[in-house]
Amino acid sequence: MDEKKVKNEEPKVFLTQGEDGKLKVIAGEQDGKLKTVDPKKENADQFMKIDTNGNALENFFKKFSAQFSHPSHTGVYAVTSSAVDKVAAFFDKLIRIDHKDKALDPYRVKFDGKIRIEVEFTGKYQPLDLNKLNWKEVEKLGVSGENLQDAFKAMVYGHKSPGLVDIKPAIEGQEFPMQARLSLEQQPDGSIKIATHPKQEQPDFEKPFMGVVFTDQDKEQFQKTGHGGRVFDLEPVAGGEKVPSLVSLDKLTNRFEAMALKDIYIPQTLKNAPLSPEQQQGLKEGKAVWIEGMDKKTKQGEQPQKIDRFVQYNAASKNFDFKFSDEQRQQFNQERRVKQGEGQEQKMPKARKLGEIWVYSKQGGVQLSREDFDKLCNKEPIHVKDMEAQKPKQQQDASGAQKVEATDQKGQKYNAWVWIDENRGKVRHTTKHPDQVRAIEAKQAAQNTQNVKPAAESKTQVAVNNDGKTNEATKHSNEPLKKGQSQPTEKQAEKKEQKQEQKKSPDAPKKGKGRKM
Repeated sequence: MDEKKVKNEEPKVFLTQGEDGKLKVIAGEQDGKLKTVDPKKENADQFMKIDTNGNALENFFKKFSAQFSHPSHTGVYAVTSSAVDKVAAFFDKLIRIDHKDKALDPYRVKFDGKIRIEVEFTGKYQPLDLNKLNWKEVEKLGVSGENLQDAFKAMVYGHKSPGLVDIKPAIEGQEFPMQARLSLEQQPDGSIKIATHPKQEQPDFEKPFMGVVFTDQDKEQFQKTGHGGRVFDLEPVAGGEKVPSLVSLDKLTNRFEAMALKDIYIPQTLKNAPLSPEQQQGLKEGKAVWIEGMDKKTKQGEQPQKIDRFVQYNAASKNFDFKFSDEQRQQFNQERRVKQGEGQEQKMPKARKLGEIWVYSKQGGVQLSREDFDKLCNKEPIHVKDMEAQKPKQQQDASGAQKVEATDQKGQKYNAWVWIDENRGKVRHTTKHPDQVRAIEAKQAAQNTQNVKPAAESKTQVAVNNDGKTNEATKHSNEPLKKGQSQPTEKQAEKKEQKQEQKKSPDAPKKGKGRKM
């Protein structure tokens, strides 16, 4: 084995992809298979160390060189054992973005027939230098370094900001507030530029994506799973070479993101569950594949468990999504509702708003049970005992809504039906059942309608039109009066005068009182 002289004499270990797709430390081989362990200091005694004095290492790599040399494999990296946990975490993030990144070259183990390990150990890898960032460009987005402090922790390692950031880019002096994910891009001159990935309210299915027009079936898949579910021949450069790729939706921005098939590595095992060639091919084609017997991530002290899930490659996160089957989802939702119900029994909400009506879980000083509160919120009447009247002065809550009416203002406890009166827009307390109250109030309303007295300004109108009565002003008018009218209009008065003139006119022929023969 030809190995360059190592500058740092500290022991070195090897990192490679484990069964779950994450970087692990090579611990040797077991039953003809590559054995790896998590890059944690507590596993240090299991790490396989570089021994430059023997040929065991060369024989080991010859045995697994076919696997390591696979085009989709991200490679093997040699790092110092003391910093393996931190370096592995960073390399894992960097590899997910681009495993061909030149920043990995000093640590990469290369294979070219006769195995050579070319490593130039220079210490810990440094993240992107924010001093090379054009801060004036950042300020133009309406944000500051202080605002982005948490986001930079991920961005300096080549990732997008973990969440959406409120920005205010200015165009021709006018600000356009929006939300976006941000990322850092290193330029050829060594400077760093901040890139924005604005959020869309909805995915744009009508616009071609890298030369591909999505079919109705594609749209359905994206809306249902967030993934295209098949291989797309994309044109990263318009009119250029087509690149077979997988496409997924960024859930935060609603934008499409692609990953070329040549850059996707599908391991032989996933969470310690062996993958058949058919399962590997299905994942490579972007399909949701059912995988059984995977290790469940457990907390310290928990017993190891196995899980079965649908697994699908996510081109946006460059990782795998693990999803329930329909039956598992139903069971999970049912268990979650039970847990939420148990928690709510212990911690009742103070109030719930139904439309414009606030319903309080405490009525007349009595704390309702979960069952009664749910019934009341479902607009079912409940009977509550030993309530106490509220103070006469009605109080408002923070929302400005009035609290419920009280039926006893003298400090005596009372039993009452509590129910929502949507007509009055509040919760009522009544001694009678709501159905009886509604019947009584409906009857009273009908009686009040029959006994309605006209307003003062309409008394004349009602007397003339309904009862046929007249006064001096209306006795010669045959037309009905309108609302609020107490005497004839000018036109009606004119007609009245014409009739009176006709009666007084001497030219008007009079009927004779002749004797009948």
